[in-house]
Amino acid sequence: MFLVETWLKKEGAATLIEACPPNYKFYQSIRDNKRGGGIAVIFSNKLSCNEINLGTFTSFEYLAIKVKTDHSLLLITLYRPPKTSPTFLSDFSTLVSAVLTNYDRIIITGDFNIHVKKSGYSNGKDLLNTLDGFGLYQYITEATHQLGNTLDLVISQPTNINNISVSDIAISDHYCVLFEFPFTIHSNRETGATHCHTELLKHRRQTPFTAVSLSHAHTVTRSSSNTASDAIHRITCIH
Repeated sequence: MFLVETWLKKEGAATLIEACPPNYKFYQSIRDNKRGGGIAVIFSNKLSCNEINLGTFTSFEYLAIKVKTDHSLLLITLYRPPKTSPTFLSDFSTLVSAVLTNYDRIIITGDFNIHVKKSGYSNGKDLLNTLDGFGLYQYITEATHQLGNTLDLVISQPTNINNISVSDIAISDHYCVLFEFPFTIHSNRETGATHCHTELLKHRRQTPFTAVSLSHAHTVTRSSSNTASDAIHRITCIH
């Protein structure tokens, strides 16, 4: 479960603790110097995860999580504010270059605030060209915002991502993006082939960010997914 624009501060950890389903943990990155921003990741304790520091960038916020699998896997959630530095593409390229040399598989999700499907929008074209140069693919092809824009992206190597869907769960002006990717988990109890069903949501403070709203979003998206007996791990990203 990836959360972006949480607006939570250090004391907001209690909200995440309350919002976590049973047997789930979380990491978070907060914006100390001003309001807004903030990223969190909630994950099943069946997964062996560690937060990774990839450096500091002024043009975006991110949270990187390494997952212990059969191949080295890195999950990155990114938030690029609407008004940001012109160095974004350079910073983003530096980040991607670093992770591609150290990880077999990477998945980058988040709110880029870049119109990748809007014709004549140079920032979107430049981002897609940058991804192509790294051998990465942007999977989301439909609107993720109520104004018809595609802002919330899922980026990975070709063929990694399956069963993509976008749903309006009515807690934000951004929609929930669902997808799956296969991997083999390693834990103290079991090793087995697993699919990760990821829920990418956007929460832009239209309503107060509370454990109740987060739990409701998790319940709504889970109700449309397979049951736990199908060995599906669900990760939710809220922006």
